Amino acid sequence: MKNYILPVFFLLLLHNSHAQDTSIDNLKQIINRHKEDTTEVNALVVLGNSAEFPDAVSYGKQGLQLAQKINYKKGEADCNMIVACGYGRNTSSIQSIQYTLNALNIYEGLKDYTGIASAHLILQANYREVEDYNKALIHEFNGEQVAESKNVRGIFVFPGHRLAPLFLAETGQTYVLKNQLDSALIYIQKSIEQNELFNGVAWFFPIYLQATIQQMKGNYISSLENYHVATRLAIMNGLLNDTLQIYSGMSTLFKKTGRFDSSVYYAQIVTRAWNKQNSEIKNLLEAVTNLADIYKLRDKDSAVKYIELGHVLKDSLLSTKNDREIQGISFNAQLQQEKQVAEQAKYKSRIQLYATIAGLLALLLITAILWKNYKQQQKVKLKIEHAYAELKSTQAQLIQSEKMASLGELTAGIAHEIQNPLNFVNNFSEVNSELIEEMNNENDIKGMKGIANDIKQNNEKISFHGKRADAIVKGMLQHSRASSGQKELTDINKLTDEYLRLAYHGLRAKDKSFNVEIKTGFDGSIGNINIVPQDIGRVLLNLINNAFYAVNERQKVEGVGYEPIVTVSTKKVGDKVEIKVKDNGHGIPQKILDKIFQPFFTTKPTGEGTGLGLSLSYDIIKAHGGEIKVETKEGEGSEFVIRLRML
Repeated sequence: MKNYILPVFFLLLLHNSHAQDTSIDNLKQIINRHKEDTTEVNALVVLGNSAEFPDAVSYGKQGLQLAQKINYKKGEADCNMIVACGYGRNTSSIQSIQYTLNALNIYEGLKDYTGIASAHLILQANYREVEDYNKALIHEFNGEQVAESKNVRGIFVFPGHRLAPLFLAETGQTYVLKNQLDSALIYIQKSIEQNELFNGVAWFFPIYLQATIQQMKGNYISSLENYHVATRLAIMNGLLNDTLQIYSGMSTLFKKTGRFDSSVYYAQIVTRAWNKQNSEIKNLLEAVTNLADIYKLRDKDSAVKYIELGHVLKDSLLSTKNDREIQGISFNAQLQQEKQVAEQAKYKSRIQLYATIAGLLALLLITAILWKNYKQQQKVKLKIEHAYAELKSTQAQLIQSEKMASLGELTAGIAHEIQNPLNFVNNFSEVNSELIEEMNNENDIKGMKGIANDIKQNNEKISFHGKRADAIVKGMLQHSRASSGQKELTDINKLTDEYLRLAYHGLRAKDKSFNVEIKTGFDGSIGNINIVPQDIGRVLLNLINNAFYAVNERQKVEGVGYEPIVTVSTKKVGDKVEIKVKDNGHGIPQKILDKIFQPFFTTKPTGEGTGLGLSLSYDIIKAHGGEIKVETKEGEGSEFVIRLRML
């Protein structure tokens, strides 16, 4: 089925193609102009779509390089998909998976749901090809959820019809390969019941899968009926290679029921019509095996012929599997090499930082001399101060660059933290499956209720750890995503009051018992300041939420005698605005005070925080040319202070 999936996605990939002449000659003319714009990237996407391996990969990589250069995210994602599909059609599944994951990450950032669904469908096909059925199921489940919730519909393939039934059928096929036939049948029947894919476009695949399951379970009459229906639909839509897949299954059915002549008839159709370029080798092996088994009873010479051919096909499958493993080893080596290049770049960045600091110190010395010699000249003084400010800004940018270079290593470390809740989710899911099986075999009502309670508790643990992993991943994405907002003149008092109310009502919605005295003090003389309101709002929401959390925790410990108070104020100080968020919680211990703005550092219990809020707030304030600091005293509370320039 993978050979069918990949052409589907070459078409889905172009769901937002521009209305332009897409003839090969015109596309090549666009590329040869070298304007390096989005039109050239789109032309390379269409050319890659129409080409075979390795040209498809070449066009895709050329477009990918240009899209990254001009920061065209949609084109970057589409080019990743072109490269992935090119590798996939060449059975290079490992490379295909990596490029598809790159595309999926970009599509998710763009909220391009058609692209997201397309990426999940390619990933599930590739993971199934390398026999990693669990990962295939993950992408089938995620893809079906996106396709269903966002009503994703086909553009060129199954135009106007929802893609959710396709994901259901693919999930059924994966369960067939895992030999979990009951689960497979559930998803296949859901796909058939939705029925959308049969309105104007007759689609054979779920019917064929249903027939295969019935054959494997010994329900031969129903299986044969569905094989005939699937054959008629496949032939009607010109899917000749898929017809051979059906015929190999029918050959097996007839062999099992003792109708050897019919088994030989369909098996020979498969062997004669099999196409090396487009047909599945597993279908040919199934047909050859059936012929060998039957001719053992009739014609020894023919039996030997098909037995030998079966050995050749098995060797070919084994060789393909070995090639795939070698590709995986080679690709891992490539990733290791890229990691070494990144380490070298980080080292060069550190050297540049040290050199800049040395230059800064030298320039500061010169500045001091100039200040001593020309302190009476106000014009020179202003120039020196301006130069000093620019150098400090450069230093801050270089330090931030070093910090972001180190973030890659820190992200690798947090992968272990993400894996931990995911292991819980997988383990409790497996336990639930075993408990359900045990419940099916349990005759005692009390025993069933006990098992049901165990399943409920396990589901609560699955939900808890799933939300924990989701919070970590969302925090990482927020931290890595660059702001696309534009600065605008904003009433900082109104913005602060708005986010204060948002934080309070949000916490009250979660915890009706939460109560706090809120004090405000807004300086009316400030007026409007030039900021990105969404980003500063995110900072305010994080600081206020932290303050509410601090007083709520102290309230839980000290009880009735404690009065929680949170104070939010603004004040104009010279050419700057000062925003303060103060609480009377427990305060921050001095020993961890220098760590609170580090990514992934948190004092909250597991599951209640990811440690990215203050780090992200620090980066946003620095990007605005401001500063953020904290004043705290254990047992009395904390006060966060933000300073921003008014212009």
